[in-house]
Amino acid sequence: MSESELRDSSEQPLSRRARRAARGDTGKRLNAIPFLIAAVVVVVLTIVLLWWFLMREPAAEEEPWAWNDEPGLDGLHAHQVPSEDWETGWCLRDYEDETTPADVADCDRGYDAQVLLRRNISDGPYPGDETVIDTAHQWCHDELELDSAAVDSADYELQIQLWHPTESTWRRDYDRMVSCFLTRADGGQLTGSFLPDPEDDETPSPDDEGAGVEVVEEPRDTEDSDEGEEEPAEESD
Repeated sequence: MSESELRDSSEQPLSRRARRAARGDTGKRLNAIPFLIAAVVVVVLTIVLLWWFLMREPAAEEEPWAWNDEPGLDGLHAHQVPSEDWETGWCLRDYEDETTPADVADCDRGYDAQVLLRRNISDGPYPGDETVIDTAHQWCHDELELDSAAVDSADYELQIQLWHPTESTWRRDYDRMVSCFLTRADGGQLTGSFLPDPEDDETPSPDDEGAGVEVVEEPRDTEDSDEGEEEPAEESD
């Protein structure tokens, strides 16, 4: 046997892995299944979002409230009137506070609170707790004119809810509003208006102003009322 034949017989054939390595092929293959799943998920989410935007019904616009001069059996002039539209003299049913919408009722048909006053304190920097509270009590008690005959004829205790700004609401919410509402102390319903008839020429005497009705102070920002808030002033009859 020649030398070349001996050399050729001693060489073993290369394995498949060795041949791939010789070609620079590492043999690693990317798994396409995760990418395929991700693509399917993206397509499904896109279809769902498009369907939601195209098929959903537009939000119904809030209808403005309407006034009825002749209330029906329920005795209401208007339903769910926003507090910013309330006017002095109105009698409110389902009244909760000075910011929650309420129904406007005929004053002779029973109601929860009568709007006595809503007035803004002059603009500018916060004048201080004492000034705000004194101004609110002056407007809602000292200067407030009530129908003394209506107050005297009421067989239940009346009170005035007084709402006023605090330093935090003054700065945070641009709050300047003082609000006064007449309510029953026991939470029952009132009947009849307690404000003087504007067509009555008789001017109440100073002793009749406020008519000895207790004033209950309601600072507007209840969460921060402990910070810089004074205790409600006691009103003497």
